[in-house]
Amino acid sequence: MRFLIDYTDTLEPKSLIYNIEECSFDTEPTVEEINFDVVLNKLNLTAIGDDNKIAQVWGFCGYNEWIKSDYVVPERKKGTLKVLDDLPSGVGSFSIKKEDVPMYVNTRTGWVCLGNPERKGSAVEFINNCVAVIDDDKEFVSLWLKPVSLPNI
Repeated sequence: MRFLIDYTDTLEPKSLIYNIEECSFDTEPTVEEINFDVVLNKLNLTAIGDDNKIAQVWGFCGYNEWIKSDYVVPERKKGTLKVLDDLPSGVGSFSIKKEDVPMYVNTRTGWVCLGNPERKGSAVEFINNCVAVIDDDKEFVSLWLKPVSLPNI
């Protein structure tokens, strides 16, 4: 799956929440109409509009699987993250990776990373405290999330 970053100096004005009881992330307010979801592990990234812009992050992400680390979120610019693949709308969800990726948490900074935290690429903050890293081949590298609060780990 390929992605496009468009640096616009703006981002989706949403809050990222981690629901400890449900072990899940959600963005508020939620999106009403969607094209499709792309899935990383069990986490959904919702694409909307004519350009398949990612406008929501939601779904299960069990904190008991998070690996404690000192990784730091990369330098990033504000903008939009778009799915380049021509995926049919209204059909369901599509996997970003064939296998689950590791999940890391830096309890000092509050950032959670899904994917490879050491591999470089272009980073975009597409929703407040949601950062995607995409490589030169437009492939997914990592997703960084900093919810309002984290569970005690």
